[in-house]
Amino acid sequence: MNKTLATMASAVVFALSLSACNGNAGGTSGMGTIPSAASIQSGQPGGHMKSNDNGPSSLHAGGATFPAEAYNTASQPVGTYNQPQAPPGAGSLFANYGGTGTIFYCLTGSGAGRKQFDGDPTRLPGNAACAGLGDTATGFGGRGEPLDFLASDVMISSTEYATYAANRKSTQGEPFMFPTLGGAIVFGYRPQDFSGVSHIKLSTWTYCAIVNGTIGNWNDPAITADNGSSVTGGSSQPITFYYRSDGSGTTQIFTNKLVNTCGSSWPAPYNAPPYESSGHSAQWTFGQSTGNWVGPTGSQASGSTFVGASGNPGVLAGVQSTPYGTGYLEGAYAKSANPKVSQALLQNGTNSGNPVFVDPTNKAAVSGALKKVINTAIQYGECNDLQSCGSSRPECILFVPPNNFVNPPSGDYPIVGLSYMLFYGQNNAHYGDDKTLINYMVSTNANRIVNSLEYAALSGSIHKAVTKALNGTAKVHPCLNP
Repeated sequence: MNKTLATMASAVVFALSLSACNGNAGGTSGMGTIPSAASIQSGQPGGHMKSNDNGPSSLHAGGATFPAEAYNTASQPVGTYNQPQAPPGAGSLFANYGGTGTIFYCLTGSGAGRKQFDGDPTRLPGNAACAGLGDTATGFGGRGEPLDFLASDVMISSTEYATYAANRKSTQGEPFMFPTLGGAIVFGYRPQDFSGVSHIKLSTWTYCAIVNGTIGNWNDPAITADNGSSVTGGSSQPITFYYRSDGSGTTQIFTNKLVNTCGSSWPAPYNAPPYESSGHSAQWTFGQSTGNWVGPTGSQASGSTFVGASGNPGVLAGVQSTPYGTGYLEGAYAKSANPKVSQALLQNGTNSGNPVFVDPTNKAAVSGALKKVINTAIQYGECNDLQSCGSSRPECILFVPPNNFVNPPSGDYPIVGLSYMLFYGQNNAHYGDDKTLINYMVSTNANRIVNSLEYAALSGSIHKAVTKALNGTAKVHPCLNP
């Protein structure tokens, strides 16, 4: 789906960025509750609007924005269940899963999804209105709680599991959680702003320095060195960098990469000008996020400006609307964007001393970065902080530790991640459709949709593990129950 929503909202986001430049990380609110274009295109399957679309048989879900281009083409079901809401976009996983109920998936961000799943007292209400794409999330737009399922780009932590045990376990049983797909996190930019190059190339040192605020201008000598010439034709062009203002699994994955990569020791030529020099460091000193952005905000001494935006759609709209803007977002959003958004080639490794720049649209490069995920056994019962969750049903928690993909082999794309679905183990009001959905998510038909976008389908071994957990065995009860 072309991201015409981001096009419609872009002028608003650009205007709002003026206030966000002052360091406000509360989100780029004000985009308005604009439904996705997929929901209003007449003649498309599922594209019509009617009163009470969200009937009793419908499924209500929400959370991560990273996988939503595949899940529902980021078709946001704005409003509440008793209002007209946008169904999943045609061609998406949720539009084609084969169940009887429509899935209304509200993009709120991973953090909000996990809090709702855990029953955290600070959670967004399940029955409050689903906000517009790019707006600060307010609720999930469902009939009530608990929702049918939630999604997150990181597994819950052991602390979050303890919250779940205190608030949900007695009624909803042990949770069933598993990875669904992988994808690339990219640096998006407007190609029309950079006529001097066909693709912007960023060395590891350079993208680390951009993200920490050390490099603030596209005419910085380090960017020029990476690309062989000035990407701006020699003119001074300050960088506007969009980051996630909401609780974001994408941010956790992204900053985990920075923590593991943007160190204080660099090999030649990155240990000398035009790269490393006094007061010109690429070291990431902000640590790893647990959902909320921990890096620079507002205006920087280097000349760059850091602006918060809600969700992958908010970052996309910001990049689309801002001359010389960039930011981190899932690659499928950039691929489907209209107006066009290009994706920077990032370094991963060297060849004869020269940097190897990798294109995130190269499917083999993304799949290669996730190869270890395919060939590594799932860690059953483990939480995102690499501690046991403490579940009595560890076989129902299928976790892939990030160290399996945070530093992929040379020549593969360097920044990738996974997304997870979180289901309650029992008392599932729409058990039949929930089970149909899970079976579909690990099917060949679903893989075709995932692979047709800028995502990577997971391996057959992971799919078999999910199916085994779903159905149980003669000795082990199923992980999903009515």
